[in-house]
Amino acid sequence: MKRLYNRVKNLKYRYKLTLLVIVAGLIPVLIIVFYMQNGMTNILHENEVDSLENTLEQSVEAIENQEMIYENLVDYISYSQDLRSILTTEPESDYEAYVEYANVADPLLQMPQIYHKEIRGITLYSESIQVAHGNTLMPLSEAEGESWYHEMDDNSSLQWSFRRGSAQEITACRRFYDDETTAVLVMTLDYQATLEPFSSQLRDNTGGIILDEDGDVVYSGYSMDEGYTPAKPESVEYIMQNYTYSAQEMDGTGWSFYIYRPNEVITESVWVLIARNIPIFAVCIILLAIVGYMFSRRMVSHLEQLTENMNQIHMGFRKVTVSSDADDEVGVLIRSFRRMMNQMNRLISEVYEAKIRLQNSEMKALQAQINPHFLYNSLSIINWKALEAGEDEISKVTLALSTYYRTSLNRGETMTTVESEVSNIRAYLRIQLIMHDNSFSVEEDIDLDVSGVEIPKLILQPLVENAIDHGLDMSEREDKLLYIGVAQEGENVVFTVRDNGVGMEQQKAEEILTYHSSGYGVRNVCERIQVLYGEGGTMEVKSSPGCGTEVKIRIPKKAEKASK
Repeated sequence: MKRLYNRVKNLKYRYKLTLLVIVAGLIPVLIIVFYMQNGMTNILHENEVDSLENTLEQSVEAIENQEMIYENLVDYISYSQDLRSILTTEPESDYEAYVEYANVADPLLQMPQIYHKEIRGITLYSESIQVAHGNTLMPLSEAEGESWYHEMDDNSSLQWSFRRGSAQEITACRRFYDDETTAVLVMTLDYQATLEPFSSQLRDNTGGIILDEDGDVVYSGYSMDEGYTPAKPESVEYIMQNYTYSAQEMDGTGWSFYIYRPNEVITESVWVLIARNIPIFAVCIILLAIVGYMFSRRMVSHLEQLTENMNQIHMGFRKVTVSSDADDEVGVLIRSFRRMMNQMNRLISEVYEAKIRLQNSEMKALQAQINPHFLYNSLSIINWKALEAGEDEISKVTLALSTYYRTSLNRGETMTTVESEVSNIRAYLRIQLIMHDNSFSVEEDIDLDVSGVEIPKLILQPLVENAIDHGLDMSEREDKLLYIGVAQEGENVVFTVRDNGVGMEQQKAEEILTYHSSGYGVRNVCERIQVLYGEGGTMEVKSSPGCGTEVKIRIPKKAEKASK
């Protein structure tokens, strides 16, 4: 987490703002998705419950309609006078009893099976019947061995019972009395056919349970995919805790019907709907990222320009390039920075000008202390004495020194011509060649068309001295070369001083022109050019280890004369 925090902390402000916009946009999107999921889950759950209730209501209603039909049939048969006469009249013979049973009881009890296929049979049990007549008339003693007989109450209402297992069946029983006999009418129904309106609805991950008045399971079934099947399919408590369900009680039988479906089916439907909307969410996120990036780029562009401008100023370029007319905090910061840099440049210019004036004053004071005529006469006497003594080498040095000081002093002027500067550097090099025993050679390339152009004096001597002391003297190569060039490029004059000495790294070479340089001569030349010509005058250094160093000065041809 700390590493992630540091990475986020070190991101550019533009990316931080983009992330902020994305996160700020994703939060409401996620809230909407969460709200939609909950809302759709609730809606689907309500719809599912309504669907289950409608399905269960239709199923129970269909079974109730059948139950009413069966009850009407039982009532019709129970109150049939023909049937009651059979139970109350003593037949004269067994034959007459058989004929009466066949002609009256059998049609009455067997006819309903023709119109209602789910009726397996209708049997009348009575004390007045001594011998069983097929499956329609039975002695009451035969009923005492049946399970439904012991479940019957003493009242005469229609009572329902069931049997599960291999011999599945449903029975509707009714006990009726009169003054002379007691009888029980039993209608046996097909288990599957009777409950078919309910069981047929148990498909597509749906289950159902039917309980009687005592809580015993009349029916239990389900049709579910693997993973949804109930662990306790006949436990209502388990179903109510783990499934979405609907319940209804049937009035005639007193049975309770339960239909249920897995909760996961509902939630899967929600996720399917959300999955269909994922492309829309993805497009929203992409648009949010694009808008966030464009917004952050718009907001941060001026800050980035300000930062870049500050880095350039740190490298020595003091020109302010960023600007803003906005009234926000960034615009105020940029304008304050511009005012600060203008004030700083003004102060630097004043310091430079004061420094140049001080240098000029010191130089003029030094020149005033030196009597040029006395110096020239002394050097002339030394030259004649050397010629009289036959010391030609001393004579050459004396003449070169005389030329060097004459061009350097230049009668107290701060400006000179290209021709005079070249003469000065030639005299300086004659002295250096004698001092170095001609250990290096000099190559010149002077454009005579710029001989009369005015330039600051003594701008080449520090460069040549630096090239000899730090470039050629430290090199061990035999072909040491110092190149001096003066050329015209458009409206500029370009001075080049190049050596093939030891050279240096480019970064170190660039520091020669800045305040980080320990040397004063070359940096002084750079400062004078900047003060005199501003942006019109430039000075650049190129170098590489083992290949030497090249310094170029570029100044305008039509330069204004410096003040004396």
